Amino acid sequence: MFFTLSDNSDYTRGFAWSCEVLEPKKFLYSEIADECPVCKGYYGELLTNYYDREIVVRMAKTKATKWADIIPCSAEPFIVVSQRVLEAWEAEGIGTFPCFPVRVVPPFPKTLATEPPMYYRLDYKKMVGAEMDCEASGYVNARTCKCCGRFRYDLVETGFLQHGKIVPKVLKPATWNGTHLFYLVQKVLFTFCTDKVVDCAHQYKLTNFHFTPIEIAGNSAGFRGVDYSKKNWRQKLPEQIRAYEEYLRSLPPLPPDHVERVTAEAAAELARLAAKEA
Repeated sequence: MFFTLSDNSDYTRGFAWSCEVLEPKKFLYSEIADECPVCKGYYGELLTNYYDREIVVRMAKTKATKWADIIPCSAEPFIVVSQRVLEAWEAEGIGTFPCFPVRVVPPFPKTLATEPPMYYRLDYKKMVGAEMDCEASGYVNARTCKCCGRFRYDLVETGFLQHGKIVPKVLKPATWNGTHLFYLVQKVLFTFCTDKVVDCAHQYKLTNFHFTPIEIAGNSAGFRGVDYSKKNWRQKLPEQIRAYEEYLRSLPPLPPDHVERVTAEAAAELARLAAKEA
């Protein structure tokens, strides 16, 4: 069984949030990377290498009462986990993974009585373990730049076609390297794992994790995650998926001109920003 892994901060309360990356300083992409001569995007490797060092973060001012084992990083789509998580993964044979330290600095939420644990950011560039079947996963006009590796697709059309439907993320079976925690060749920042990672989260009572089965992970906004706090989470999963299917069916349909309207709005906004800079 495969799942996507993230934090569950959208559906849990009481945990401290990572709010802002203080170091290294945030720059415009154009200031820290060169434009790709082929796709005109910015070299992904240079962008991610910029953060290959200790990251210093400041937490949001919330009424948090506890530190989570996985925290969101609002500035970048990083997976940031506590040292307890890394130790649990190693103890259970899931693996040891390349990472960089994440240091949380004051001020802390006043309702937190303890100092933060040591956190680490997974270095996803060194954890590629499978390739996605983009067509089977519902992406429209998916392509990967042969020069810089940037993965792109038609966002609006993909969202239109996937609206109200169960959409899987399909892995090409022959490409999986057997690791329990991995990323994709396409460099989309989804973290994938096996059910062994879910079992580990249950066994060690790791907090704030969100696991989504890949059978519904392509369109999972609103799915509250596997209830891994329960020992019988596998038996409960089909019921959770059925409930989510009912939720998707209840969504009102998008208007037929949705793609054209959203595309036009985006073009108008880009023109407005260009005129403002001129």
